[in-house]
Amino acid sequence: MAKSKITRQANSVKRVRNSQNVVPLNLTIPYNNVSLSKPKQFDVSHLLYLGCNKENEKIDSRTVFIRRFCEKANQYVSNGNSARTVTTNYENLRSYLAFCDAVDVAPFTESGYLKFAGNDGELRHRIKMFSPSNRLWEYNHGDELGMKESSASSILTSLRHALDWCGLPVSDWALHHRGFTLEKTPYKGYSEEEEKLLVTRLDALFFTLAPQLIAAKENDTPLPEALPLIINLGEHEEVVQIPTSLDTTRGVSSKNGTRVNAGAAFNITMGAAYHLMCFFTSLNDSNIRSIAHPIKVHTEDRDKSLQVVKVSSHKPRANKEVDALLVGEQFDVDKRGGVKFIRLLERLSKLYGNSEDGSELIFTLNNNADVNHTFNLNEINKTLVNQLHLLSPYRAGNLPWFKELFYAYRNQQIITLKKVVNHLGRTVVRKEVKTTNKTMAGQGATNSAYCILSCYTDLPLKGILLPLTYSERDSDGNVTVSFSYRNGIGGFFKIPASDLALIKDIEQYAKENAGKQPKIYERLLLTRSSRYVPKDWEGTSPISPTLMRTWSVEPNHYYISLQSSRWREMTSNQAYAEGGIQGAQSLLQNAKETLERSYLNEHPLLNKVILSQSIEVIENLDDETSLEQAKDIVVKRRGIPMLSHDEWKKKRTAGNAKTNPNGLTCDGQQAISDGKNTQRETNYAVGLSLPCAEFDMCYKCQSAKAVDDVEAVYKLISYIDVLKETLDMYPDVKSDIHEKIEQFEYTLDGASDDVFGGAMERFNTQGRHPRVSFDHALLSL
Repeated sequence: MAKSKITRQANSVKRVRNSQNVVPLNLTIPYNNVSLSKPKQFDVSHLLYLGCNKENEKIDSRTVFIRRFCEKANQYVSNGNSARTVTTNYENLRSYLAFCDAVDVAPFTESGYLKFAGNDGELRHRIKMFSPSNRLWEYNHGDELGMKESSASSILTSLRHALDWCGLPVSDWALHHRGFTLEKTPYKGYSEEEEKLLVTRLDALFFTLAPQLIAAKENDTPLPEALPLIINLGEHEEVVQIPTSLDTTRGVSSKNGTRVNAGAAFNITMGAAYHLMCFFTSLNDSNIRSIAHPIKVHTEDRDKSLQVVKVSSHKPRANKEVDALLVGEQFDVDKRGGVKFIRLLERLSKLYGNSEDGSELIFTLNNNADVNHTFNLNEINKTLVNQLHLLSPYRAGNLPWFKELFYAYRNQQIITLKKVVNHLGRTVVRKEVKTTNKTMAGQGATNSAYCILSCYTDLPLKGILLPLTYSERDSDGNVTVSFSYRNGIGGFFKIPASDLALIKDIEQYAKENAGKQPKIYERLLLTRSSRYVPKDWEGTSPISPTLMRTWSVEPNHYYISLQSSRWREMTSNQAYAEGGIQGAQSLLQNAKETLERSYLNEHPLLNKVILSQSIEVIENLDDETSLEQAKDIVVKRRGIPMLSHDEWKKKRTAGNAKTNPNGLTCDGQQAISDGKNTQRETNYAVGLSLPCAEFDMCYKCQSAKAVDDVEAVYKLISYIDVLKETLDMYPDVKSDIHEKIEQFEYTLDGASDDVFGGAMERFNTQGRHPRVSFDHALLSL
């Protein structure tokens, strides 16, 4: 029987799916790394696949966890938090998933988590493999590098957040294993030798180039192709030509197509200004970058020679303003050029940038001569260390590696050394030896030979003629290598006798190259050659700024690393030695916990020895044994002259005594019992709280103390001498001068005979101290 029309219509009704009930699989997160100016939406659907690779099998059971992760990540950023945190959590989650897939364990389970973070898990293995003293070139191919425990702690913290966003009870799982310490290695500040080298050459660059750049702008005259800069290399000087052109084809271009030439005169001058600002102010990186116009110079009403600049900046993490002082000539002996520096920098910044309030003080210019708001310090630092020849005092530690490279290039081979991540997420060494062409081998042999020789001497190596001459082995086991420059001036350096064969091999390599060139040319030890025509390299060094990275030589192992954190740590040590933790905390404007964690840990091995001896002293304390008796027991038992802490304290006290221009030291607080306190009046006039700068009042002040040190006594003797010279010139104040002389001579009587004798010997042979002049006496009258 035929079906009715109604029946047929009913059977043909189609099911309509409500699209509003379907949730699209949109697995994206806000992603932001160092190369991006703002976050972008990033697809993370590859996390659903085995090994996080879409070419492998898809694991559908992961979808619910990854979807929750994406929801939480987007919500996190929409609440005003940083997309960089989301990016870090994603990267650690991806690495964790790849590891779990490689060892065949379910990642979103407690067993998978403990396989990675447990007491015998992957992170513990990486910590055990870490060896902080080893350099990368000391490893063999395939060796694991491991990681610091603090790095493992950071990774695990980020991974827990990621797994928590996935909806897993990771806090309960974490109770089943030991925690990791987040204690970080303290920053290593600059030594006195490094500080002197850095400040001298950065100062020379800034105060040489900045006035020329200012003059060209103010007079509306074009700059020459290059500006000369003299680098002092001991008894020799090297003239470096700094190019002025902002044009460049190197580097990554911005969205508008502009690029920044990090080696241009203006940009390298601003790089020097950045580090000098670190030196003068002790502010950290973000604070230095955020210093803006206007800059105000305060002049004290009563003493017109005392000038102070107060630089303010914002510290976002602490949500507070931080300040730093730059002071004038008479006030601060060690950093006396602060006001001069900031005034010159302000003029340079206004002429080439924007002088409006709030505009940045330190910036770079792009190839259109416009302000580039991204200050690429890494690229500028490469140029600074190379052009200023800022060699690390510890560069000789690389000699075995440079030697290996030299002989490899001599055999027409090239060694590539890299860090790579294997399928388990472990960082391993990839070291390969490959054949290269003659041109690359020749350039590499010259570069490595230069680095070898530079590890033995600070003298310039350009223009040295063949042959070299060698002395006999001396009593210390060293051989003196002598040479002559093309201008006839001679030089020499010493090497261990064990390295004599290496230096002779370098000389032999140079003789082979010289033998291929026409006889009309000079026979040079190191040269750049083109078709066997020798020529000198530009600047002080033939080394390119990126070569050390190519050779996997880490920062500060050949060139000194330039970092704001190292400036701060150096200043922290100096301030802590003088004023204790309160002085360092005031200078760096850190919380006490931050200061102790990041800057005041000093030498870890010495701390361990001090701690061990301290515990031993405590064990010997009882009702009948005093602290000093307990110390004597430990000293005798260990057979040492004194406890390490007492020795360290003695050295720090003796080695860090800072004196004023009179050769006296004080705590910065004026204490005059029968006179007017002029320090208080000065601080009130300036509106700042400054240490005392009234050096003409030292003879009355109870805070001023003599230091039993040759340098300090030499300075005080010189000051007394200039006071005596003024006696007959100023009869009106003769009694006052006599009073000062008598008081200072009384103070001088406190010096020991040996120290006084040494100071008098320097005075008789060298004359007055270089920091004491006749003008010094006039200012004190």
